[in-house]
Amino acid sequence: MPQREAVRIQTASGDAIAATVYRPTDSAAERVPCVVMGAGGTLTQRDGIPAYAERFAAAGIAALSFDYRHWGDSEGEPRRLISIPRQLADWRSAVAHARAAAGVDPDRIAVWGMSFGGGHAISAAAEDARIAAVVALVPMADGLAFSLSRRFARFSARAVADRLRKRKRPLPAAGPAAAFPPEELPSLERLGAASGWRNEVNVALDHPMPAYRPVRRARRIGAPVLVQLGERDNLAPRRAVERVARQAPHGELRRYPIDHFGCFSPEHVDEVAGDQIEFLSIHLLQP
Repeated sequence: MPQREAVRIQTASGDAIAATVYRPTDSAAERVPCVVMGAGGTLTQRDGIPAYAERFAAAGIAALSFDYRHWGDSEGEPRRLISIPRQLADWRSAVAHARAAAGVDPDRIAVWGMSFGGGHAISAAAEDARIAAVVALVPMADGLAFSLSRRFARFSARAVADRLRKRKRPLPAAGPAAAFPPEELPSLERLGAASGWRNEVNVALDHPMPAYRPVRRARRIGAPVLVQLGERDNLAPRRAVERVARQAPHGELRRYPIDHFGCFSPEHVDEVAGDQIEFLSIHLLQP
């Protein structure tokens, strides 16, 4: 098992981010590469991410997973708030912390994100030329395409109406008029069992979802990018996922017979993680 260390990362707002560092136990190198890992919307670093971080550490690559502000063990009120600008700022804080961590090579930092975190990883790499590699797992690459569904339109309208009426109640994360369709609720409940996942979310209106389009930034990424697409994924817009791999100068697309959360299922995690380790080993470990 890798060495684990819980750390706190201070942000410019004063709220601390909870993070976990996974270190290889048998590495002979003075400095090792590190993968910064961010979860999807409504999830935390406890929800499925350890299975990947432990595999990276076993392969000789350190990992730093973190909770966004307002989620998991991080600070921030109200709880369970999704704010795109704050989450992107949290990515910058986590990457900066990884670069300064003892025993980590600051020039071999990769970013790894799943779902909403996958879109954030694309955005983080587009604005940071020092990022050495990117793993975008079933990424939410185009908020505009996602917002065109009737379900999300109803969810968004309700969030705006509540804000105009100054209501501060959380909305359901999964349901008939929620961000996730009702059939995703069992997967979210199973995946979030370790963190006490609850079917509720607060939405900040500081960056409208239709304006969130990481796919349009793919051309700016100088690092190699591994894009992993679920063939049964009904959440992440497929054309945008494929377009990221096509437009990133060093993009690579791999497909799997999984739905949006299938990457965490026991029957698929070995294959998905194995491809990531192969990719990261080539770009982070080889001279």
